[in-house]
Amino acid sequence: MANTTTSKAPTHEIFHVVGEDKTRWTKIGIGWEHGDSDGLNLIINYTPLVPGRIVVRKIKAQETEE
Repeated sequence: MANTTTSKAPTHEIFHVVGEDKTRWTKIGIGWEHGDSDGLNLIINYTPLVPGRIVVRKIKAQETEE
């Protein structure tokens, strides 16, 4: 089976977001883009118990260099 990731460093962060006006973003995991860019492998370290939404954001180049 072919390797589905292109990098060992995660390419995305996963957040639980609560609220509309004053939002609270909590990082709950990371993800790697597949080599063909058609999907993601996700590791979620925390499952939210309060209502909210899950947001997946690409990690910006500056953050990955640190």
